[in-house]
Amino acid sequence: MTTSTIARRSLLAASGAAFAAAAAGCGGAGTGNTSSEGTKNEIGDDPEKVEGSISYAFWDVNQQDMLEEMIKAFNEKYPNVKVSLQMTPWKEYFGKLRTQVSSKALPDVFWMTGPNFRSYAENGQLASLKGLQDAGLFDPKNYPEALADMYSVDGEPFAAPKDFDTVAIWYNKKLFDQAGVAYPDETWTLDTYKEKAVELGEKLPDDVWGCAEVFSRTASYYHSIAITGGYVISEDKKKSGYDDPKTIEGVKFWRDLIEIGASPDLDYLAENSAYAMFESGKCAMQWSGNWRVPAMLKASTKDDVTVATLPGGDIPKTAVHGIGNCISAFTKNMPAAQALVAFLAGEEAAKISAESGAANPALNGTQDGYVSAHPELNLQVFIDQAENNGVAFPISKNCPDWQELEGEYLTKVFTGELTAEEGCTELAKAMNEVLAKESE
Repeated sequence: MTTSTIARRSLLAASGAAFAAAAAGCGGAGTGNTSSEGTKNEIGDDPEKVEGSISYAFWDVNQQDMLEEMIKAFNEKYPNVKVSLQMTPWKEYFGKLRTQVSSKALPDVFWMTGPNFRSYAENGQLASLKGLQDAGLFDPKNYPEALADMYSVDGEPFAAPKDFDTVAIWYNKKLFDQAGVAYPDETWTLDTYKEKAVELGEKLPDDVWGCAEVFSRTASYYHSIAITGGYVISEDKKKSGYDDPKTIEGVKFWRDLIEIGASPDLDYLAENSAYAMFESGKCAMQWSGNWRVPAMLKASTKDDVTVATLPGGDIPKTAVHGIGNCISAFTKNMPAAQALVAFLAGEEAAKISAESGAANPALNGTQDGYVSAHPELNLQVFIDQAENNGVAFPISKNCPDWQELEGEYLTKVFTGELTAEEGCTELAKAMNEVLAKESE
């Protein structure tokens, strides 16, 4: 893992500059024209008459076993459809999609993120799910409202929410016990986190850090900004919030962790993955999401780790995001693609997801299996934070463009080249220029 580029996950936008260069490029160059494909249900009444081959693209190898199980269940209902799973690592995923979309050769069904969604939907590259909705095969109201809205254009759905992510404190109980430090609880604030990270580092062996963080919007600073009462983008999507003092405070928290010696700096983390450090017991705690469950279950420290709510004091906020399943507007097998997305959006697939522990299903009322599959991890924390403390993940039409600016300016903050106030103020100015183009 390399954090110097501030890019991570599951969860997010490709480089705005590269995206703008692609054919039918970024949201900033969007025509605002959605596709009329998919507005009718083409599945029919007989599952055995739905046939042929389709592709399904995704980026997380940790979910491959789960997806294979889903496809197996899908084929019990649709035995004449062959689904080819196409796994592309996150770093290459959207680059590959940009190449494919330029020749209208997108996968039939594929994963999407909120920050990239409008760039594809408003350039006519995603099929509508209105046909499935009208047929009663998919209902956006059955998912968290923030996710359903994120994957819709003017109220029309173009992706089915697959799962949702929130962030918590992952911590190693064995290391906390060794240091004689009490486990994180709901009384912790951001200052408490810094204090305890320093204390842990001082009391543990020299090669073990108090924390090792993933300096990314997904795992870190969007959440701390929400906790400090700041904001990334205004509700009307016209103004950056990075020059707000509360936002600057949320960003500064991460540089503070480095300056006080609680977390390794970005140079060290470029050579030593923060995730790998936690998995191997080389740090006592870190902020991260429920997407880490599959990797942690395979880690050498799997019996020692669990999660606690984010350190927010009175406002333990967390930004909520999730993956969406999309249908290519160019698919040559719309009936099979619709059938797969409808199945993936349903209760049977959600149950498989929950019981695997690989992903927290987005379908309302199906998360109990996810929590009970691994009670030792205290996964209810992620559910509770989404329900009680969740805030919408910041996005807009030109999202990839200004997220590239985030990477540029916030990297300078985290490396100490700029102060938090300097970096955030410059970022706000540059981001506002991008947002102004959305209104043109």
